[in-house]
Amino acid sequence: MTEFVDCDSDIELFEMSAEKSEKALLVNTTDRDKISYSSADDSVNVGNEPGHRKVVLNKQKEKTKLSGFLLLLSFFAAIGGFLFGYDTGVVSGAMLLLKTNFDLSSFSEEVIVSVTIGSAAVFSICSGVLNEYLGRKLTIIIGSFVFTAGAIVLAVAQNIAMLISGRAILGIGIGIASMTVPTYIAECAPSELRGRLVTINNLFITGGQFIASVLDGAFSYDKTNGWRYMFGLAGVPSAIQFVGFFFLPESPRWLISKGKEVEARKVLCKIRGHSYVEEELQEIIQKFEEERESTNNKAEEYIIVRVIKTPSVRRALILGSFLQIFQQLSGINTVM
Repeated sequence: MTEFVDCDSDIELFEMSAEKSEKALLVNTTDRDKISYSSADDSVNVGNEPGHRKVVLNKQKEKTKLSGFLLLLSFFAAIGGFLFGYDTGVVSGAMLLLKTNFDLSSFSEEVIVSVTIGSAAVFSICSGVLNEYLGRKLTIIIGSFVFTAGAIVLAVAQNIAMLISGRAILGIGIGIASMTVPTYIAECAPSELRGRLVTINNLFITGGQFIASVLDGAFSYDKTNGWRYMFGLAGVPSAIQFVGFFFLPESPRWLISKGKEVEARKVLCKIRGHSYVEEELQEIIQKFEEERESTNNKAEEYIIVRVIKTPSVRRALILGSFLQIFQQLSGINTVM
């Protein structure tokens, strides 16, 4: 049975021979001079005294294992996606009540609905700066605080100005979440699971829109205050995310970008659920150094030029752009 050790203990990683390169061993012993590899059973004997252990690790299996903590982290981050979907969807039902309570003109209706998307578009760009300097974790905490503040403002709104302000505040939160949540999940997930875990955010966006429709129907019978409940309930998941993220780690890649390799190693151990992270850590460091060197070499070029000149990024950009175009042509935003 494989025995895992804590990241802070005295550990050493040994790479196997070429034909066994998919295997790795983590050794924690006082006698490191007596190590032998057995190809018969893919194991390593550490010493030959009674107190020494035989440890066997299938590294690939551990790399692709989905730990409970990683799943919890992904779900907490994806609450931002849920709020994205909820706050863009709930307004359709709320407007039916707002029109009668505030005697809204057509122009006021359009502003209340559209100001959120406009605000989100602006702050999705600004959130890139927050991600870089404050980190993914703190940026998500700020976003959840903004979501909560927007929900409170809308729940207690007394006039059109407060409605517009509350919706604009929600747009800030949506802009932050749309940029930061996928980045955070992707940087915390191992490459083998990255696509599946990032998809959780998309599922939560759709789930948020569905729940918004359900609550719109549930509170539509309260002609006076139903819209307050529709808007105000969004503060519950955002408050949960706000509190929960104080107990979640920062993205390992962001820590590497700030030179915090020791902390990044500890975070990887916690997220992966085991201590066999040295190879992955070195891969992150190598990729970051390559990206930084590439950026420095092309510093005189605009980023859009670098994107177009980089084949892998260009392909991803084209594919993503066409997916968004076809999504809009389907008319789904009008339906929602």
